[in-house]
Amino acid sequence: MSKTAPLLDRQDKRTVGIAKAAWQLEDALNDHLASDYPSDLAARELHFEAAQANNEFVKALWFMVLLSTLETPTWCNNQSNFFSYMEPDKRCTIAGVSQDEILLSNLPYIPPGWAILMELCLVFVIARKLLIERKLQIQYFERMAIHNYYTLSVNQFGLAMCLLEVADCLFFAVFRPSFRLCFLSRTGFLCLLPAVRRLARCISAVLGEFLSIAAFYLGTIVFFAWIAVVMFDDMEGLVNGEPVNKGFESFRTTLNTMFVAGSTDEFVDCFLRTYTAHRSTGILWLVFLVIVQVLLLNLVLDTLVAAYTAYAEEAEEQDSKEAVEGIKEAFRTISEATGEGDEMSRQVFVEFTKEFSRSPNVRTIPEHNAEIVFKAVDKDGSGMIDEVEFFSICGVIQYDFWTTPEDSPVKQHVSVLWNNKHFQRFRELVHQGHFDTIMNSVLMVNLVLVVGESVYDLNDWPETPMMENLELTFSLIYVMEVGLKLCVYHWSFYWSSRSNQFDFLTTWMLLISSILEEMAASASGANIKRYMNILRLLRLLRVLKQLKGLKKVQLMVETICNLVSASKAIMTLLGVVTFFFTGLSVQLWGGIMYSSNPKLEESEYKEKGLFVLNFNDFGTAFGVWVVSLLCEYVPVFPDAIAKASTIPGSWLIFLFFYIGGVSIVFELVKAFTIEAFLELHKKWESEEEEFETLKEIENEFKMDGLHLHYRVVGDTQVHEKIMKAVEKEQKELEEKHGHSHGHEGHHGHEGHHECHGEA
Repeated sequence: MSKTAPLLDRQDKRTVGIAKAAWQLEDALNDHLASDYPSDLAARELHFEAAQANNEFVKALWFMVLLSTLETPTWCNNQSNFFSYMEPDKRCTIAGVSQDEILLSNLPYIPPGWAILMELCLVFVIARKLLIERKLQIQYFERMAIHNYYTLSVNQFGLAMCLLEVADCLFFAVFRPSFRLCFLSRTGFLCLLPAVRRLARCISAVLGEFLSIAAFYLGTIVFFAWIAVVMFDDMEGLVNGEPVNKGFESFRTTLNTMFVAGSTDEFVDCFLRTYTAHRSTGILWLVFLVIVQVLLLNLVLDTLVAAYTAYAEEAEEQDSKEAVEGIKEAFRTISEATGEGDEMSRQVFVEFTKEFSRSPNVRTIPEHNAEIVFKAVDKDGSGMIDEVEFFSICGVIQYDFWTTPEDSPVKQHVSVLWNNKHFQRFRELVHQGHFDTIMNSVLMVNLVLVVGESVYDLNDWPETPMMENLELTFSLIYVMEVGLKLCVYHWSFYWSSRSNQFDFLTTWMLLISSILEEMAASASGANIKRYMNILRLLRLLRVLKQLKGLKKVQLMVETICNLVSASKAIMTLLGVVTFFFTGLSVQLWGGIMYSSNPKLEESEYKEKGLFVLNFNDFGTAFGVWVVSLLCEYVPVFPDAIAKASTIPGSWLIFLFFYIGGVSIVFELVKAFTIEAFLELHKKWESEEEEFETLKEIENEFKMDGLHLHYRVVGDTQVHEKIMKAVEKEQKELEEKHGHSHGHEGHHGHEGHHECHGEA
């Protein structure tokens, strides 16, 4: 529900207008803008319910994935101990097969009965979200001829998946079959995520260009397969104890061999025997590899990536324009509702931020913060802001910011120490960064000790007593460093820096590890000595404490963090694809991949001993698909499945995964990652500029004795595009109104103090 009590009894024009404007701005910043909004406050309250239900829906999906990982595989014993826990190796057995051959992920399994109950609870949460959205769409937006605020076809798909999941649960609870359809419905739930739907639309829009080149690529493989089978199908002779024409016995096997050779790095194994027997075939294989591997395969992937990039840029540009239009529309709605013309008063702005904060989709803006933000933007002190200044405020709204006192409680409670001239000098050292320089020197000495300890460990030399004592001494020095900083800075101020968070956590981990090592050394023969090597690994934290002070390391860490944030959508889609194939493979092939299975005799899968990569449960199956993803196409797995599975043609699932998961989604992930990294790398050598409005707000908080910290919420690249569009619109408005408000300047991803690691 909303964060404050609803005001349904205040259906006056002003209240309705402010609520409507808050809804418009919220959707504009969240890429969900509609052409119009209901004037009924009951619709606004229903929107709050839908937003809260959506938050619960996302959590339910996480639990659904966890449940899929830990639930008992259907091929295992689900007849007995339905509500009681059993060890996985006792529940998952195969008659006549040693338990040592049945390799599982070693994850604990939830009893089937409890898993069904948990599943039904999660379906209830998902269905509730869908029904609330359906009610909001039909009762309000459909009547306004707005058919896409919540797409009913998507909503109906989600409800159909809920019915399928419930039916599957009930059928399983009653009949206990060895096959379930839950992987379909759960994948369907994941496909309801906006990021997945948006990327799926994007991929489907460029699929035509991809398929046209892919068809030519496959046609070329078929053509060369026809040539190869004509040449080698009846060829006799042995090479290294194997037939010369192995893999070319029939058109089906030849087609598979040519596909593997043209799509993976396995072409040497495919062509080695024929090339050994007849060197002249090298010309044929060279032509094939140049055309297929070098030209067509890269052309297929480059075509897909180019089309996707062009479509994505066009979509992002359109989203930025819609965000700007939404901000303008929100201001116009407020102006019409309040009758204040082209300006907005402080009181209206405070009411607006209060209403805006009620939605579960946005962070709460305290009234005190709203007052300070308004004061910072209202430069002439008139108590009114115009459209240009409102745009500045909307830029600030996209940041998550918080305030903290800067000075330690020592200032109030131990004023004698605080005002002492020696302590004042120490505070200056801390503020100017000289204290960190001193501690970096200590870390360098400690680093030499870590290298020495590692040399002793690798050569099994006993450490000297001095080295053991020094390790504990350095740990105590780091604890003292934290304590001294907290005598200067307030805890909340100190903890607002990620650098300080890292220092605090590693300091206590190092101290605990040093104490445990001392205990282990004094307790001869105790079990704790088994963990000595693990404790020694924590010495690497000292190296990290040293490296984090390097500018290049800071930039790389920040870039990686931003890269992860920016790639969440495409990685989510990749995760959904992998989740589907993992769930499907457990249902189809669970319990068939073990070493004594006679069907796997003479298979490369058995020769290489890949039995740990099987489909016995979700964890082991996930490992197979990760390997297939990173190695592109691994013919060992489909070959083993073709031999061991009783389902004809089920090995083709690996081909579908290669086309959909590897050739399309994973290639887009790699292309997106490279492009995003290059964009972020451009900023390494440039000085970071701050959004001017935030700097003004920071100064206002300082006057109140508080320090402002802020960072961008969500995808920084999307934020930048929106902010560029906002700044462009600001300049146009300034030219239109014939005055400048001094809002020039770029926007940083985080507050100045956050970026540079200062408290």
